[in-house]
Amino acid sequence: MEKMVYKAIIRYLKKHYPGEINLILKRARDIMPGLKAKAPDLGCKENILASNMDMFLLFLSFYEATDHRMDGEAIDEIIADLYDRLKFLNVFMNINRRGFLKMLRIYLYKSYQTYAEKVQQKRNKGEWMETWGMVVNPENTDVGFAFTLVGCPIAEYAKKYEYEELMPHMCVLDHAYAKIMHAKLIRTHTVATGADSCDYWYVPDESEIARKHDHS
Repeated sequence: MEKMVYKAIIRYLKKHYPGEINLILKRARDIMPGLKAKAPDLGCKENILASNMDMFLLFLSFYEATDHRMDGEAIDEIIADLYDRLKFLNVFMNINRRGFLKMLRIYLYKSYQTYAEKVQQKRNKGEWMETWGMVVNPENTDVGFAFTLVGCPIAEYAKKYEYEELMPHMCVLDHAYAKIMHAKLIRTHTVATGADSCDYWYVPDESEIARKHDHS
């Protein structure tokens, strides 16, 4: 995913800053090590969620390299570009189809539960203390699929180093992911807005629940 985001950023730069692209790329490469040095150790490839932090730092490197011109609106545009290039997947990924939803739910819940158990094991050893905690299907819903991420190292990083204005735009990615699979993300709180967790409830976009939350 990080490679796809990088390519989308390059497309954005070619569109908006064609005469500066080489300079911006060099500055971003020079800035990245310093950003990474300030990030918590999330376990790298061993942690299936660690790539989310890598993606955030990638955006930050270009935010800084463009002297903050590649801001929240730029992130929105880049995410929209990514969605346009991935939306062909919604031909196959449609959680309005019961069979597909059942298969996806089994796969995701197994994967998420494995992650939650791994986080606990790591924390018992004093590792991964700053990664996301995971609660699978906290309300035991049988509509769509749901989970809660407890804590957010990205939001904490943004708060600590004064990038908070970018967080609402980063969270848009979750809604774009929902659209790809014909889902609506119902969310009541995030760490970025002051809660201690982020709730995720993906429901079929043709469901009655989605219609009731159409303006949420």
